[in-house]
Amino acid sequence: MRAAHALRLLSALLALGTGTGCPMSPCETHPPAPLFDSTMVGVGQPLELTVDAVLNECAYSREDRAQSVTVEVRDPQNRVVPATAELRPHGYDAIVRFTPEQTGRYHLVVSFSPVGSVRQSSLYVVEDHSAEPLQAELSTVVECLSVDRTSSGTWLCGSRALRTPDQEPQPLGDYFSPAVVADDVVWVTEAAEVRRYVDTGSGPLATSATAPFPAGAPPHARLATASELLLLDDANLHRYAYSEAEGLRAMGAAPVPPARLATFSDDLPSLLIRAGERLLVVRIAEGPPSAGLVIEACPYQLDATGAPQPVPDEPCHSVPGIPVGHEEGVLWARAVPITEGTTLLRYSAASGSLVLEGVLEMGPSFQVQAASRLRTMGFGLPVVSSATSNSGPYAVPRWRAETGTVVLELLPSPPGHKPPFVSGRHFWLEHRNVLYGVKVYGRPSTP
Repeated sequence: MRAAHALRLLSALLALGTGTGCPMSPCETHPPAPLFDSTMVGVGQPLELTVDAVLNECAYSREDRAQSVTVEVRDPQNRVVPATAELRPHGYDAIVRFTPEQTGRYHLVVSFSPVGSVRQSSLYVVEDHSAEPLQAELSTVVECLSVDRTSSGTWLCGSRALRTPDQEPQPLGDYFSPAVVADDVVWVTEAAEVRRYVDTGSGPLATSATAPFPAGAPPHARLATASELLLLDDANLHRYAYSEAEGLRAMGAAPVPPARLATFSDDLPSLLIRAGERLLVVRIAEGPPSAGLVIEACPYQLDATGAPQPVPDEPCHSVPGIPVGHEEGVLWARAVPITEGTTLLRYSAASGSLVLEGVLEMGPSFQVQAASRLRTMGFGLPVVSSATSNSGPYAVPRWRAETGTVVLELLPSPPGHKPPFVSGRHFWLEHRNVLYGVKVYGRPSTP
């Protein structure tokens, strides 16, 4: 704004010196700047927003600037919200003030007169968790391909275990080995072996049992309880079961449909989702010509021997969208085709198939970053941010069961850190440079 003001003053001086109206270039209306620095704000916070007028490049006289301004703000139920608009003395912009009292999309109309145009935009008011307390800073690691914690309090940074955040990590597998936590059990899968560790409450995690993993592609998705591990590779769905009496046993494998397209940015071919008593192998498929790409979910169940098998006489089913994240029993997708804005879809798998449960529509001021690192993270949620900012604030979608709606919650976004990685129970931040330490925060699970 200061630069634009200086340019106008320079144009005025040149005009006075040469006797011409605008010697440098024709007098044109400059493209308006975005209405706000951020499209997401916390609910209940008094807001003070600067809104620029749309003025001629040669608007250096008082008559070329706005003389008055009005504002109308409407909440998600289209009700008028008390708001004020104050035109600043120079007439180039105005200060709009109001306090949003509920979450959702607000619509603002700011009218400048006699010049300056009508500016309007949407502002999304979200649950504010930006002051969430730090749970841990894993100071002995540079990065974590995943973050989780056992019930007894041991942190998992990828396949490295830390009894305390500043402890030297205990390696449970190689750097890229997928690890998954279930209560006090940690499962780690390497190229040819599955290992089950137990957190006994003190000292290093103890190896409980091992079993061979078939040669071939490494697993890229997994689900686990303390007594069961399900692994999905490019060709098969594997199941392992553990008991004190029989140890760890491979219960069998079932072939899965070949992937046609990568599902996520890290070339993940498919996802594995628990759907009640069933399992769903989820991937991107080609739908009818009118639909384009769709999500395809193929159901599996356990047979009498405990091995996974396709559900008899039940074909794969398709639902609209492109996957952007998933958590326990839930798939997050983005609606296609993408028009003006982004629509997030929440599919529940509790009934045994994907059922659309919630929709969140967002305008073009938003961008959605699909979950990444799912090969190591397991679960991952999409991250929403402003389309005009590369440094936050960042938010994630959350299901509000009491109202049956999808809302956004703001996450802590301290400066100097990359966008957050969000799993089922935690999210964490890495430095933008090579400094040591990963900041870890907790979040409620949203099945």
